[in-house]
Amino acid sequence: MSEYNRYVLAVNKIFELINQMKEKLPDQDNINYIENIEEYKKGITNNAKLFNKKGKNRMIEELGND
Repeated sequence: MSEYNRYVLAVNKIFELINQMKEKLPDQDNINYIENIEEYKKGITNNAKLFNKKGKNRMIEELGND
């Protein structure tokens, strides 16, 4: 499994657990904390795309060294 796939699985698991917390801990303070965490989701998604792109570029560079 590639580093990118492991990264994506970990991120998906984190946000899956956050959604479960939102359902099981409906207190307004908890919801506020969870929403603060969810603000990072877009940035994490963008970083995943960059991570994947860098991995592809690294593979191309390694193939060029043959």
